[in-house]
Amino acid sequence: MGKNKGKLKADTNQSDRLIVEAPEDYNKMVPLFSLERLQTGDYCLSELEKDDKAAFADSIFKRKNVTWNQIQQIDRHGLGYEKIKVAAIKVTIPKFITEDEHNLLAFRFSGIKPMVGYRVKNIFYVLWFDHNFTLHDHGN
Repeated sequence: MGKNKGKLKADTNQSDRLIVEAPEDYNKMVPLFSLERLQTGDYCLSELEKDDKAAFADSIFKRKNVTWNQIQQIDRHGLGYEKIKVAAIKVTIPKFITEDEHNLLAFRFSGIKPMVGYRVKNIFYVLWFDHNFTLHDHGN
């Protein structure tokens, strides 16, 4: 047991050629939104008003057919996003956000209210809902 651990397994076709799959291009995929890493406290989903909670659901629905490539071309106050410097965040940064992570992303979920989080592959992990515009300095 464990003898083959870590070795590359390859499928072959009838002529014994190695079949190599190209890596997935996550920018061609639509974003998946996750609340798995949502932080508790003042910027949690539980702190949102009923209308903001509904707007959050609607904002995800509006993005369900828009790829990451397309989102990168859309206005930050529309279905697009903007980058937020980690250093600009006024609350404790979760330990899983590493030092080499310089920017987070902010999508609008209710009017211009941002939800702030980070992306891994095609998944956007929401960390905070900045429903009262106090999570970071908005004075760009």
